[in-house]
Amino acid sequence: MRTPAAVVWAVWAVLALTGLAAGETLKVGPGQRFARPSAAIAAAGRGDVIEIAPGEYANDYAVIRADGLTLRGVGGAGKGARPVLSSKGLIPNGKAIWVIAGRDTVVENVEFTGARVADRNGAGIRQEGRNLTLRGCKFADCEDGLLTGADPQSDILIEGCEFAHDSLDGQSHNLYVGAIRKLTFQFNYTHHAHVAHLLKSRARENHILYNRISDEADGSSSYQIDLPNGGKAYAVGNVIHQGPRASNSGMLSYGAEGMKYDANELYVINNTFINDLGKGTFLQVSPRGKADVPVVAANNIFLGAGVVCSYPQAAMKNNVTADPKFVNRATWDLRVAAGSPCLNAGTLPGRSAAGVDLAPVFQYAHPCSSRKRTDMGKTVGAYEPAAAK
Repeated sequence: MRTPAAVVWAVWAVLALTGLAAGETLKVGPGQRFARPSAAIAAAGRGDVIEIAPGEYANDYAVIRADGLTLRGVGGAGKGARPVLSSKGLIPNGKAIWVIAGRDTVVENVEFTGARVADRNGAGIRQEGRNLTLRGCKFADCEDGLLTGADPQSDILIEGCEFAHDSLDGQSHNLYVGAIRKLTFQFNYTHHAHVAHLLKSRARENHILYNRISDEADGSSSYQIDLPNGGKAYAVGNVIHQGPRASNSGMLSYGAEGMKYDANELYVINNTFINDLGKGTFLQVSPRGKADVPVVAANNIFLGAGVVCSYPQAAMKNNVTADPKFVNRATWDLRVAAGSPCLNAGTLPGRSAAGVDLAPVFQYAHPCSSRKRTDMGKTVGAYEPAAAK
């Protein structure tokens, strides 16, 4: 039976009033309805999509208030293809190029550069709303790449993004995630923080999966990963590199500022750690005020001088500290070759105490991507062996 037209229009009217109708697409760029992203953001309503053409949009600051927005660069990925939101001088709002106050925001394929504010804590994005997804974005030469609030109901997904040369004086970080509910950080490349952390998160739950987190030859970061308040943390399949100019000899730090949460566990599975500083601690674990926190480190490569783990209670399984025989470390081909002590030396990692599946099912592919992994972690480290297809 055909629905009467009047009923159809009535349903659409209700959907529109409740914000459930399909959003509008607002286009930004030369010859489009909006010349600058800030104008489209000001006009946007709940559920809209803002498509931004390539080009530099200098000093174009905005506060994003509508819920459910998707803001997307449409020129393709990479230099010259993304739209670039650049800041030259101090940001008038005192916070960020984009301040996100709305909920359930998605930002894809946009670059942010040069964020500065008077208190030296300026960010490419300042996340104040609930729930954020970042895909394919780049944050470079900001005081903070991403800085978030502390909403205990907020979840953040960051994938395929680059954070480069952020933090100018050690008072801010490549990215700093506040005390949210859950951070998922996967397939990203964070590098060259200036005397600060490559990743800092106070989230209740952290899933740090298949990333390259690296100082490289001239980086001067502090911790590569800092989880200062504990919680549930899973570091799986990452390449984690401490360079010769690092400003702090710890690599992955857990609990250094006191344990905030009731439920805590740390699993470090099938990662490749490389320490070129010549000293330090790969896993700097100090769960202050909490006894018997489950800490498991399995199937990892720990290459270089230093203490592997500072927590005596940690369960250490099938880790390799000998020369892993990388295919070509100079070119970051960190697969292991024939004769490596890593080959078939791993153990199936199973699940965490909280029931999280720990098997590495991907491996990081540079830059900011991934490919499938099929050996379930039987080879120690972040990659399948060179012979694997």
